[in-house]
Amino acid sequence: MARPVKEGLDYFPLDVDFAVNDKTEAIMGEFGPKGVLFMIYLLSAVYQNGYYLQWNKLKQMQLANRIEGVSPELANQIVNRLIAYGTFSEELFNSAKVLTSQRIQETYEDATKRRKSQKPTKYWINADINKDTSVVNVDINTQSKVNKSKSNKSKVNNYDDDAGVTREQVINDWTNLWGFPNGVARPEIDEWLAELKPEVIAYAIQIAGEHQIGSNACLKYVRAIIAGWKKRNITTLEQAKKAAANHDDRMKSERKPSGYSKPRRKEVTPKWMQKGASQADSKPNSSDNEQDDMSDEAFLAFMNSQEEAK
Repeated sequence: MARPVKEGLDYFPLDVDFAVNDKTEAIMGEFGPKGVLFMIYLLSAVYQNGYYLQWNKLKQMQLANRIEGVSPELANQIVNRLIAYGTFSEELFNSAKVLTSQRIQETYEDATKRRKSQKPTKYWINADINKDTSVVNVDINTQSKVNKSKSNKSKVNNYDDDAGVTREQVINDWTNLWGFPNGVARPEIDEWLAELKPEVIAYAIQIAGEHQIGSNACLKYVRAIIAGWKKRNITTLEQAKKAAANHDDRMKSERKPSGYSKPRRKEVTPKWMQKGASQADSKPNSSDNEQDDMSDEAFLAFMNSQEEAK
């Protein structure tokens, strides 16, 4: 008698930094330990089913009943937060009430690639899967343990016009560079995504990453880029790339010396030496206020000049 095809997994990988990553800490901060425990139970239910879970009233009640202090309403709140944080695909949940993600599907495919079954297609996210994995103990179980290569957090993907970038990828790119977007950055990112295509927003994030913008200035820097594009009615990735190239060329030409005379250094009187000002005004954080008063173009020029000076 033929062995029945197994759909789910017997176990799934849990990163050693799970307890201290941004998403787990956000759930812990809002819901406490029971929220994190529910998160683990939820991921277990997804992998037990395979690579996705249909989120309905039955599953909501089942998982809530397993953890003391978690009501069905609280379970829904945690699920909604995990969707907002990018743990699950927002698009698939909104369209089919399905909990899954590209990473979950990558893990599932790696774990089941030795099974004699067709590649799944239902609720499958159409994305390239990283094949650089090594198989361990393949003879012990039909599910293979894998060691997935980690991406360099200082880099983000390069995007083409037909890349099909998703909202989730935009959030992941931001997180890889500067950490998970906080309560100030996330609403603004959502506004950008409502006005422009995800690949355009992702390209703006890529530009900031290439210029090595720090987390303290990333929001204003990306905001300035996008504001400039919107002002010029730039809506496609091709237009954005052209505008970025023109901007870089213009900045290079402005930095070229005109003639052989050495440029004179402009002396600036510190604020604390000015009449009526205190020495406290000369503290480094005062530059933050000056940057806030800059126009978008001036801010980009300032940050780029800081990079050149490094």
